[in-house]
Amino acid sequence: MRGLAGGLVGGLLGSMLFSGLANAGWGGGLGGSGIGFIEILLFAGLGYFIYRKFRKPAVATGFGGMQYQDTAYSSSYERGPVVEAPAVAEPDFNSVRIMDPRFDPAGFVKSAQDTFFKVQAAWSRQDGATLTSLCAGDLARSWDQELAALAARGQKNYMENIALRATEITEAWTEQGQDYITVRFEANLLDYTVDEKNGMVVAGNKSEPVEFAEYWTFARPVGPNPWRLTAIQQP
Repeated sequence: MRGLAGGLVGGLLGSMLFSGLANAGWGGGLGGSGIGFIEILLFAGLGYFIYRKFRKPAVATGFGGMQYQDTAYSSSYERGPVVEAPAVAEPDFNSVRIMDPRFDPAGFVKSAQDTFFKVQAAWSRQDGATLTSLCAGDLARSWDQELAALAARGQKNYMENIALRATEITEAWTEQGQDYITVRFEANLLDYTVDEKNGMVVAGNKSEPVEFAEYWTFARPVGPNPWRLTAIQQP
């Protein structure tokens, strides 16, 4: 719909612009013949509204797995300080603040970082109850299936020595009665899977850290309500 809406509005504005200026000049319209400059400005505002209405964030949905050992990420890294604020221009939080005027992006980042560590720890413990309390239903069920598959193979996946290198809010929006915020995490950790019968490592490495980046999307009903993790995507 973005391309369709933009094309229609662009064509309409172009047609009105040239015909209005040619037939009515700057004073046309609103009582004169043709379309005038004021009407063009009004339709430009309408076009921007349509663009905002149909605009969708680049990263909104999707379920990510919790294991990083089989990815192509680099295993070499340098530890660095955690970045608690976006390094680029701040996203537009106006829609989030409509029903929650006291929303604080810095406080949200700290809460998101806390959830990041809690999720990783709960996964290592195979603690489905904690994952369910932190995540939306579909994502929690997806991870429950992954944990069940590990248990069926007699294996357990561990994530240890987590180092969060950067945190950045990349997107904030509201649609269908829900607020959404996407956070980009850069981190490294030890990710390995062991056979519970003999304790042997069957995947990953207990000494070589894995470096990765992910987009975590959080959602809540509009207003000052608790946030829950709804999706994880890798770039």
